Amino acid sequence: MIEERTLVLVKPDGVQNHHIGDIISRIEHKGYTITALKVINATEEQLRQHYFDKVDKPYFPDLSSYMRECPMVGMVVSGNDVIAVMHSMAGNTYPSKAAWGTIRGDFARDWGSANIRNVIHTSDSKESAEREIKIWFPELAK
Repeated sequence: MIEERTLVLVKPDGVQNHHIGDIISRIEHKGYTITALKVINATEEQLRQHYFDKVDKPYFPDLSSYMRECPMVGMVVSGNDVIAVMHSMAGNTYPSKAAWGTIRGDFARDWGSANIRNVIHTSDSKESAEREIKIWFPELAK
């Protein structure tokens, strides 16, 4: 296996509900390496780059507002097959459909709002991971 790296963001609801340590522990217990970690105050431009495929959607302003409610914690995580495994560890995007034992299944819930508050973002492919790392960790861009 070839070592990969992926982006993990603890979203505002994960930060506000004190799940940063829980998420970091799960990553470390799985045996992955956190190669970069920082507190991020998202800008509108970063969010437009990150969610480039959603910028024209009617829900983007609410999504952008949610992602700027408070600082997030960003991580670059590395290891063999880390992209697929972290995506699986996160669980279903929709908290009410996320299985127990996943990050979203254990820490997220449906709040009945237009925004999906699902605690964590993980990259879904190698291409997405590298594109997203450049946005949030430009100092690590390859």
